[in-house]
Amino acid sequence: MAMKAIFAATLAVMLSALATHADPIDPAQAIAQKFSDASDEETSKPSPKPSTKPAPKPSVAPSKPDAEYEADMLRRARAEEIDREKQQFQKIAAEPSAIPKPVPPPAVSPPAEKQPAPSVAAVPSKSDIEPSANSADAAGPPATQATILLVLDTESGPLGFKPDPIICIDDRCWLSNGIEAPAVAMPRTQAVALRTTEETTSDPCAGKSACVYRGVPLEAGARIEVIEVGESRGASAGAFTIAADTSCRKDGAALLCDNGLATQDFRIWVVPEAVATSIGPDALEDAVAEGLPDADAAAGNDK
Repeated sequence: MAMKAIFAATLAVMLSALATHADPIDPAQAIAQKFSDASDEETSKPSPKPSTKPAPKPSVAPSKPDAEYEADMLRRARAEEIDREKQQFQKIAAEPSAIPKPVPPPAVSPPAEKQPAPSVAAVPSKSDIEPSANSADAAGPPATQATILLVLDTESGPLGFKPDPIICIDDRCWLSNGIEAPAVAMPRTQAVALRTTEETTSDPCAGKSACVYRGVPLEAGARIEVIEVGESRGASAGAFTIAADTSCRKDGAALLCDNGLATQDFRIWVVPEAVATSIGPDALEDAVAEGLPDADAAAGNDK
């Protein structure tokens, strides 16, 4: 027990002595001391050497030559050019062979007479290559208009059928349209196929033995056929050469023709249209009613 008391007393004395000799530590002073030590370390480090690269020298713009200098240079260049031209000319003058001889102009021949352009033959059309069957030679005279008077021959007795005649020249046919109106033209193939002409014209020849066909065109060498339509089924007695009869004339009140066509089946007068017009329809009607007299005058016609 006594030992514990002595140890405690000794410890107390020692702590007291320490407290007496030791100073208290200020926190602010400790922080300031820390930053001071860091500053001393940075100061002790060697600072980097500054760059010794020289700064670029300012560029000096060349001075622009004045106008007088430029004019002087132009004068010198022009003088040199003149000197070169003089030297070149003197050199050429000293060497005559170097001068090119003038070339004489080419001989001019008199202009040739203008020749006419060659004619180009026209290409013939199909109609020119294949002329129509109802036309004569193209170089022949033009067609003439005529009035054809037809009388069927009934002297041998009754015909045995109802007459209905048409006339055809080559591939064209004409249907009677009375004494005063022009005949009606029709293609042959169509005309011969008719059963009757009663409904084709205003004054047909159906049932008649004497007919008038006005205004029929006739070309040189025309060959005429008299065809019965209907019951006779287009029967023809043959083709005969005809032409406008210039002998046809007015004799008093009657019409007379000297060159008629007569066959055993019919008689025909071919009256020029001008004559038929001048004598009038009455004379035409009388001629066919009388059976076209003087039929023997047609003996010289071809058959």
